[in-house]
Amino acid sequence: MRVATTVVAVAAMLFGGYIAIQTKLVGASRAEASEPVVSDQVDLPVAAQVGSSTTTSSSTTTSTSTPTTTSTTTTSMALPAQSQPPQSYEVRYLVSGTEAEPEAKQLAADIAHALTTYGVTDDHLERLDGLASRSGLDLLAAASQPLIFAESWSLGEVIYPQMGGLTNERASVMVVTRQTVGSGGEVDFSVVRTLDIRLIRGESGWEFDALSSAGGTFDRLEDLALAHDVARDTRIQMPDSARVDIVAGLVSPVLLRVMSELADQTPYSVTVLATGHPYNVFETDRRSEHTVGRAVDIDRIGAHRVIDDRSPDSATQAVVEWLYNHPDVRQVGSPWNLDGAESRRSFTDAVHQDHIHLAVNP
Repeated sequence: MRVATTVVAVAAMLFGGYIAIQTKLVGASRAEASEPVVSDQVDLPVAAQVGSSTTTSSSTTTSTSTPTTTSTTTTSMALPAQSQPPQSYEVRYLVSGTEAEPEAKQLAADIAHALTTYGVTDDHLERLDGLASRSGLDLLAAASQPLIFAESWSLGEVIYPQMGGLTNERASVMVVTRQTVGSGGEVDFSVVRTLDIRLIRGESGWEFDALSSAGGTFDRLEDLALAHDVARDTRIQMPDSARVDIVAGLVSPVLLRVMSELADQTPYSVTVLATGHPYNVFETDRRSEHTVGRAVDIDRIGAHRVIDDRSPDSATQAVVEWLYNHPDVRQVGSPWNLDGAESRRSFTDAVHQDHIHLAVNP
């Protein structure tokens, strides 16, 4: 499946501008934490280009201690009809010696690049060899699974490694990385993700410990395409935080399909998906279905708010009945209890008078 090559305003908005927040560390014994980086502008997907051109720029920064030279090379080229990614894109990110914990950052950047750069037939253990101790190599290979797409090659481009936390013995490096995936000579999609790479200090320096986050996972290319389709669907109004949830892979593909099918029935407005909703069901210790990406709250159906459309045989009630009968829907909270059953597959209470709570099967 090929993702459509037209990028609309929401994609540019979601991925516009990286804000790299670097925390200055004072003393190796002091633990520091910083906010995650906002993703860079990216066109989704990246289309293969015909012909080639190369532009190189360089700059030199001189401090009172050590002069530092950085260079950036941008290459556009026709992608080869083969099983390997174009080698011209495989540029190692070099961390400046003036950075906080440059050795940790360099290792994390190298790991991120290796995790996201491979050919169709590559041996992933062999590809990652040298980036982890023998005991950690299997862990590193296992951690790479969310980033591996079958029958595809992948190119990784490290944009910036930011410190996420630091103690004497452990470090978190949040590596903003662009992953471009393709097959043959065509690009299927490109996505910018932040990898939370955890390191531990060993006898000879920093070593790989764990991949705490792969920056969202999509099991299939079709799921990623569906996420972008729903996120930019003009029939569904939603907060930017909900769109970020979708594109970040935090929302179940089952829920995305139901949301898309509902949009075929009627336009509607979303209040919340995952971000912004209580982690647990309010005043309980039960984890919310929103937290695991399987629920959405809807406050408007068509032109009417749910709170204003609670009369019998209203358009909102018709939508609730449609959702209740959908095979992928496990629970509907609304102004109506359609079955009266104790299972609470359909339920109503004081909280659910102003919205429809929709939860889907795992």
